[in-house]
Amino acid sequence: MKRRHCLAACALLAEPVGGQALRPLAIGFDEGSPPTMYSVGGMPAARGIYPAVVAAAFASLGLECELQALPFKRMLSAVDASHMWAGAVIRTPEREQRWLFSQPYFLEKLAVFSGGAPYRGIADLGGKRVGVIRGWSYGDEFDGGRRRGDFLCEEVASDSLNFAKLLRGRLDYVVATELGGRLLARAPAYAGRVVESPVPLGATPIHLAAHRLQESVAALLAQFNAAAERLHREGRIEALVRREMASAAALLP
Repeated sequence: MKRRHCLAACALLAEPVGGQALRPLAIGFDEGSPPTMYSVGGMPAARGIYPAVVAAAFASLGLECELQALPFKRMLSAVDASHMWAGAVIRTPEREQRWLFSQPYFLEKLAVFSGGAPYRGIADLGGKRVGVIRGWSYGDEFDGGRRRGDFLCEEVASDSLNFAKLLRGRLDYVVATELGGRLLARAPAYAGRVVESPVPLGATPIHLAAHRLQESVAALLAQFNAAAERLHREGRIEALVRREMASAAALLP
């Protein structure tokens, strides 16, 4: 897609400033989930696998994006107010009432971590304290058990906070992305003390999304889908994953 066509498609998504060129498309990501999406040193720029993939897809369309890292719930509120797009979310029935979604561009595997307590399936969470990220959804089965009160979820802003609570005995289990949890479990503070269950919690497809009332959203999402598919075919997403994993690992204390 040529740059002028892409800019025309997003003309109603960002207001011109003083008659100048359109502002970059604002896309929000969680600030505390390395290596998939995070910030460094409190800076607002989003880093990680998901921002890298989204940026590469839009760059191939000739569209500049502003990738912002912020608390996940604050990002969700900004999307509901049509102030930005959601860069990496899963589809839920509640969100589908308000948002339009891209095709999945990544499959996020979820793992269960503990200090040694066995995990053979979601029934083992019954009556336990489970650490999760504030505002996240973890799939229908987990979310349903949470609503029923089968287990108690404690929300924090990052996996590292949950791992610290786990070591202090304030949690029985932590649910984290496989990539993020494994990366953190290798850090000196947790190595040998935090155990990943061999049984995964599951996997959730990751989407780009925006409020359905915004103009031209469907057209831009279709173009993003095609661009992301090209990245997959060319092996570029795998290369981005390797690069971002190495960058996040270098930040471990």
